Amino acid sequence: MSKHQTNQTRVPKQVQDHMVTGARFDLVWEPKIRAYYTHPIPTDLASYYNHSEYISHNDRASGLLARIYRIIRNINIRLKLYWVNTAKPPGKNLLDYGSGTGDFLSAAKQRSWNAKGVEVSDLARTIGQSKGLRIYKDQDEASNSTYDVITLWHVLEHLSDPVAMCDWFNKHLSSRGLLVVAVPNHCSWDAKFYQEFWAAYDVPRHLWHFSKESIGAIFNDDFEMIQTHPMWFDSIYVSLLSERYKKNQGSILRGIFIGIWSNLSALFSREPSSVVYVLKKRK
Repeated sequence: MSKHQTNQTRVPKQVQDHMVTGARFDLVWEPKIRAYYTHPIPTDLASYYNHSEYISHNDRASGLLARIYRIIRNINIRLKLYWVNTAKPPGKNLLDYGSGTGDFLSAAKQRSWNAKGVEVSDLARTIGQSKGLRIYKDQDEASNSTYDVITLWHVLEHLSDPVAMCDWFNKHLSSRGLLVVAVPNHCSWDAKFYQEFWAAYDVPRHLWHFSKESIGAIFNDDFEMIQTHPMWFDSIYVSLLSERYKKNQGSILRGIFIGIWSNLSALFSREPSSVVYVLKKRK
């Protein structure tokens, strides 16, 4: 049995929207890019983001998970900037695609990056702009420049056509520019453990569900993979949220344990809950 066939037996055929509506969506295999897609895509997809617990678009969300998210986010921001710098970008022009409320942009700007963002959410973009950041409302507004680095921190899975976006990134990166993509990994131990309750499926907001194989299929023609990095804290946050979706109230210690166990498993399987891929433009 091939690796893909093995993974297919572990990826649920349907997943529920645990955050907003409770509706169920299919996960369908797309062989061209070796990934699963969410079906059907709601015609009113934007309404699925308008929720007080969708933390990346809302600086005011409260509660334990929101506090944990912000702690992890601040640690990850320092790691993200370190990863970008160690990849030796050709210059200091950076575009954060899907910049949310602008926390990564703010940190990059403080470290002398010429940092701009793209964010389609009016709420998140307004919050980011209130911090003095240059954030475009769509990619057309960002198309008049080229960038030395384009980052997507858990954004690619939200985009309708990853192959078309690969072409756009290639076109708007400078020679030997960097593309940095962080996505959940459905081959991780915590994904297999939680199955349809795995919070990183996050349907229908996540239109795509990737593995390492998927990223290679999408980007290998135009980009060279130069680094990969696990996002160790993501497994803990995702496991805590997955425990909530399973209605295991009060199971904070269990969620932390599952997240840590997934990380230990990833030391051997090299399949962490979330992966950062650092790619360099070939030309």
